[in-house]
Amino acid sequence: MLKKENRLTKRKEFGYIYKKGKNAYSKFLMLVYVPTKLKKIRVGFSISKKIGKAHTRNLVKRRLRAIIFELIKNNKLKTNNYIFIANVGIDNLSFEELKNQVMYLITKENLVNE
Repeated sequence: MLKKENRLTKRKEFGYIYKKGKNAYSKFLMLVYVPTKLKKIRVGFSISKKIGKAHTRNLVKRRLRAIIFELIKNNKLKTNNYIFIANVGIDNLSFEELKNQVMYLITKENLVNE
């Protein structure tokens, strides 16, 4: 579970990142990120109702949170604010496939700490 300090919760924060952030795309995910002056990584998730019913959307969010939690715990992410946006079809992916999608986006944009 992501710590409270690592979560984006306010609409204003999401709006700022959408407006000022850079985008990266994969088949099932979109990543929007912006550098931050804070020393903490903050992450938000946007899962549309097009993905499915509530239990399906919650499953996708839980999986994404678990993947991001491991990356933060192992100090693999650079200090930015991130928003992960799910595309239609993401609910059919296994955990490993979803993890590969996240890692693809992060490495594509050079956001991995070495």
